[in-house]
Order: sequence, then structure tokens, then C-alpha cells
Amino acid sequence: MISRIAVVVLLFLTCPAPASAADRPRVLILAGEGDSSRATAPIQRRILDDSGRFDVRVSEAPAGLTSKTLEGFDLVIDDGGGFADDGQTARAVAGFVASGKGLVVTRGGGPTSSEAKPVASGFLDVTIDRADHPIVAGLNATFRTADVPPNGSAPRAESDVLASAVFGSGGAKTPVLATSRSGKGRVVTFGLGSDPSALGEPETIALFARSCEWAATDRVTLPTDLAAYRPKPGPIRALIVTGGHFHDAAFYGLFRDCEGLGETPVENSDVYKKDLRGKYDVIVMYDFNRDLDDASKKNLRDFVESGKGIVILHHALLDFQTWTWWSENVAGGRYRLQREGQSPSSSVKDDQQIYVKPAGPHPVLEGVGPFHIQDEAYKNLWMSDRIKPLLTTDNPTSDFNLAWVGPSETARVVAIQLGHGRTAFHHPSYRTLVHNAVRWAAGKTR
Repeated sequence: MISRIAVVVLLFLTCPAPASAADRPRVLILAGEGDSSRATAPIQRRILDDSGRFDVRVSEAPAGLTSKTLEGFDLVIDDGGGFADDGQTARAVAGFVASGKGLVVTRGGGPTSSEAKPVASGFLDVTIDRADHPIVAGLNATFRTADVPPNGSAPRAESDVLASAVFGSGGAKTPVLATSRSGKGRVVTFGLGSDPSALGEPETIALFARSCEWAATDRVTLPTDLAAYRPKPGPIRALIVTGGHFHDAAFYGLFRDCEGLGETPVENSDVYKKDLRGKYDVIVMYDFNRDLDDASKKNLRDFVESGKGIVILHHALLDFQTWTWWSENVAGGRYRLQREGQSPSSSVKDDQQIYVKPAGPHPVLEGVGPFHIQDEAYKNLWMSDRIKPLLTTDNPTSDFNLAWVGPSETARVVAIQLGHGRTAFHHPSYRTLVHNAVRWAAGKTR
């Protein structure tokens, strides 16, 4: 008889520990603009995040990607990114895979997805066809899921079909999971999960996560039951950077009740003189620094390009006036201290009555509805056309966009124009907004 201790030891040895940050494959999901991709891409990200195995980013505007953009990633997921008609992005992805990386093409991706007509969901009976492949090894030989019928994502002729499905009684057997090789890389055609509810099925979750791991690494370590494997998130390792601008001491109380936030050191910009990647998940900027030396710029850029988080608050939008990489590719906005060509310098007005509206659903806006705040307003900021607006206002002394997600392809960046003094720091909606921004930028929410 095997003792209880032996069973526990056996389970411990056969269930791999969640991967460390350095060992996690880096994934870029290319999401499309259609309703289907907007519904499925966040769920795909959650599946991969919850597995503890991946470091995931989402691009909602993948057109024009280059091989440089894909550097550092191990896997691209095409979930309706629409790059089939974009020669530059298609070439970049093809070269990416041929070099030894991975590609997963979902029901939303592929060249024929735009031609697919909306169809009603029904029941799919799924059968594993090649039980010896690492992706499907150990899974039930058959299972049933509610989804739309397979179409528009047919695998290439040279593919190995791992699973097929029959839609309804008397339907034809159609491949729904296939693998192939391209150069040194690996390609998975994933034909399940067009209906977002199907991505909640335990078998579909396991197939998707294990497909991504195989495509990214050429091996599978994830178990078949990911619910039992889901790691608990550790505390958020945040750094607050201040200096160069007066601020009320009440600012530091803003973070006192931020859920998940660990010990939060406060530093000035000299902190950028060292590599911060292994020490922090997110940097919260509330400073004003006109410039950085080359070594500090490299360390901050390395932090951003390693996939970490940045939260830029109020006067930190004045940072790094001449560092165009920062304003154009990270912050997405900058307060202009002087006229630039035909554009006037930015303006500021204190004690403004600002009525704020959320721009649309986003994890940073969880629990944040329309609100009124008395705060300092900025106007005529330089602003990128690649930002994702979060908050807006019609106050004439302010720019329309009050908060946004920055254009970075690698980091999670949130910029919030509000936050001058106590009226903001004590405002419940502003506190919720900042707390959400810190958690999201740190990768602790979807």
C-alpha cells in the first residue's frame, strides 16, 4: 500500500511549479477590431495569465508590425489581427516563426475569417485523433462543448490533426486542432472557442494553454487540469518615483489601501541609474524630470521593453521633454513647456470643476463610473493618436482625454492627467482609478 505521505510527495513531484518570470514564454496576442476578437482575446489572455506559465501582451492594432516589434516574444497568437492583408506584418510573423518561434491561429485569425458569416452556437462533439502528441496527451478521448461549427480555420495540408469535431447530429467530422512546422518554428491551428463561452470549458482551456506552450517552447509541462494548477498572485512590487515638483504629503496615503500592494519604496530619478527589471513589477511616476542621462534612459527603456508596468500621474506628464521615444512609444502624451512649431505650449489651471466620464470598458475602470472632481486641468498636451482613452471630460480648460493606456507594444502603461492635490488623493473614484491602474500595469488583473 502506498502511504499518504508517498502520495503527497508523488503529486508534488509531478505537478511543476509555476514558472519564474525569467522562464515564462512571452506572448503577443494580435486582437482584431471585430466584436468576436474583442470578446475572445481577453479570455485567452486570462487563461494564459492564470496558468502562471506565460507573460502576455495584447496588441489591438497589429497592422504594420515589424520583426523588430516581435523581438523578445516567443509566441504570436493571431486572434483576428487581420495581418493576412498587411504584407509587412505577414512577413514579420512568417520570419518570426521560421526563426524558431511559435504561432497559434485561432478561429478569429487566418485569411478567411473576414469572410465567415455569423452562425448560431450548438454542441460540438470533440474527439482526440492523436493521443500521443504532447498537447493532447492525458486528455479525455472525447468531450462535448457548446460552440459554433468549425469553419474558416482549416489547417494546412501538411498539418498533423490532433482533434476533430462533429457539429450536431449527422454533421461532418472537421479538424479543430492541428499542428505543423514552418522553418524552425511551430504553428497551431486552434479551431475551438469562437463562442467565448466555449473558452470556459475545462478541456478547451487545457487545449488552448497547452497548444500555446507547445508552439512557444516545443514541449508541454502544463497539466490537463489547469484549475488545480492556478497559482496565487504574489504581492505587487511597486516603486514610486517623486521629485522635481512640489506635492502634498497626502499623496503617499493614496496607496495605503491598494489591494495586493506590497512594501512601496519612494525614490527620485537617480533610481534609474540601476537595472530595475528584477526588482519591480510597476513604476508609479509622480515626478518632474526634464531629462535623464544615457545610462538611466537605457535602464528605464529596458524596464519597459521587458514587459513591466508604468503608471504616469499628473505632473509626471512633464517628464523627459526631449526624449521622443518615451513620449511617442510609452507615455503617449506630454505637457509642452514651450511652443513647438505651430503647436502652443500647454496650459494649466488649478481648482477646476471637472466632470469625468469613462470612455469604455477596461480593467482600469472597474468600479469607476462618471464622477465630479475639483482638480488642476492641463490643456494642449501633445498626444499620440495610438493611445486608448480611458477617461474624458468636456471641461474647456482641459484636454478631452484625461486618462489613457499608452501605446507601448511591450509594457502596460497608464497615464492619468488628474491628481494635483488632496481633493484628488481623497476622492474615492480617483483612488479606485489609481489602484486599478497599479494592479493592471503590474499584470495582476486582465
